[in-house]
Amino acid sequence: MKHFIFLSLIFGAFIANVLTADSPKSPHILFIAVDDLRPELNCYGAERSISPNIDRLAAMGTLFENAYVQVPVCGASRASLMSGMYPTEKRFTWYGTRFDKPTSNQWGKSCTGAPNIPDIPDWFKQNGYKTFSMGKIYHYANDNVKAWDLIDRVGYFKAYQLPENQGTGKSPAYESAPVEYNAYPTGIMTDKIIQQMRDAKDSNEPRFFTAGFSKPHLPFVAPKKYWDLYNEEDLALPSNYTFFPKDAPSSSNSDWGELRNMYDDIPSEGPVSDEMALKLIHGYLACVSYTDDMIGKLLDELESLEMLDDTIIILWGDHGFQLGDHTLWCKHTLYETSMHAPLIISAPDYNSGQRVNSLVEMVDIYPTLCELAGLELPIHLQGKSLVATMEDPDAIHKKAIYGRYHSGETVRTDRFQYSEWSNGDKMLYDHKKDPNEDVNVVADPKYAKVAEALAMALVKHREKIEYDEDTDLEAIDQIDNLAPEWNKSAFNQKETRQPVATVGNEYQAYVNWRVKDPESDSLTYAKVSGPAWLKMSNAKLGRVTGIPTKSDRGINQFSLSVSDGINP
Repeated sequence: MKHFIFLSLIFGAFIANVLTADSPKSPHILFIAVDDLRPELNCYGAERSISPNIDRLAAMGTLFENAYVQVPVCGASRASLMSGMYPTEKRFTWYGTRFDKPTSNQWGKSCTGAPNIPDIPDWFKQNGYKTFSMGKIYHYANDNVKAWDLIDRVGYFKAYQLPENQGTGKSPAYESAPVEYNAYPTGIMTDKIIQQMRDAKDSNEPRFFTAGFSKPHLPFVAPKKYWDLYNEEDLALPSNYTFFPKDAPSSSNSDWGELRNMYDDIPSEGPVSDEMALKLIHGYLACVSYTDDMIGKLLDELESLEMLDDTIIILWGDHGFQLGDHTLWCKHTLYETSMHAPLIISAPDYNSGQRVNSLVEMVDIYPTLCELAGLELPIHLQGKSLVATMEDPDAIHKKAIYGRYHSGETVRTDRFQYSEWSNGDKMLYDHKKDPNEDVNVVADPKYAKVAEALAMALVKHREKIEYDEDTDLEAIDQIDNLAPEWNKSAFNQKETRQPVATVGNEYQAYVNWRVKDPESDSLTYAKVSGPAWLKMSNAKLGRVTGIPTKSDRGINQFSLSVSDGINP
């Protein structure tokens, strides 16, 4: 006979999944990083893209429709994500950014890293994981070497296979070679990761696997079989291929030097030909399908080894990529095409086939992985765990997200994207009316209050996260700030999907989604009163757990509190 506990929580609560009392071993992690991957995937609605394995991963877990990077360039974006910290004017500023020490860009401007805090692999290593850096995880293979048990970059991203492109000094922007999948470093790396998975099968030591795919980064080189998936005659140039956004400031432009300066078949000035543009689009898609096929091999291996149910899988892109959009190529802008990237997470015991529409940021990945793996969160994190959205895909995660590139800063809400530069340039796009960002409306009087409010949001964000590596992380002064509020003063659990707890079974609930906080501060939850069996097991995440006994049968009432650490 089952005995039930009925709960009525004062100041708000939400009942999540009931878990077993046994504590499982730590899950493995498969951390898939894909260079230059915009959401040009079938699961994101890009019908021309052939990506069945990434689509399969999305069907296994949760796809985040509106995930955005902090910096639209490789080194800085990855350092921000791996540290769980936002970029600033001094930190994570350029493509050559390192996590473990300061760097200087080509103009002599210094850029700090974050060597005094643990990055994601370091934190997992400290918590018992064996960590592998395979392929391109950081921009530099030797960044923060202490965090890794093994580092293998595998090969160079310009690994041409056609004889006419080898040893001749030529650097074409694309190549279609009649070779096997493992002739290029992408395939070689995949085979090595598969062997690491096999080695881990019978080990009690949790593994932090990584798969850092360099494609579809330029040059667009892939085996011919992936090029043959597409008919170039069926491909089209973007609808805004021939014009730059109306009234957009010059600061928002890019000369796409990465393409112009590194590849022989690209003009040093002016546009590429339409024929070349279509060839580049074809090559990009071929590289997406190549990487997709390798991801499929990794998923197949986990399934064959019966490790899927013990592995958290995350796939992310380090930034978007322009394919002729608004006359632009590559990344290096604050436009949607540079900032928007894929993010997919599959984790044991979470629902499959979910889609989250709320705004999320790559800085949120670090706390998410910690929570999914059952690790405490390090104190330096500036992101917010996505687990609540995996519990409830309709939950609002953030109302505003932030990024920057060089002297430009940007803030995005569900409708608007506002950017400003230190020289006074500004732009504002209304995505409800102009999803492709064709017209800058920052000077339109109708949008004056919107621009003013978003400019203030940037000021507040800047003051909130700006500090150098010598700052005491526990003594950061916050700016004027509104207190968090519960959606209601009391909740009866009959309103939830699981209105009762069962005697003898471990019970878990989250209360964080019942709280509104305009600034998305790091909140702390506490149990104020109530029967002893239910405890606040994670004050940062608002997670309560406990095992009721027969003496607890009936209606139980608990009082809870929430604080942002700023307001009394």
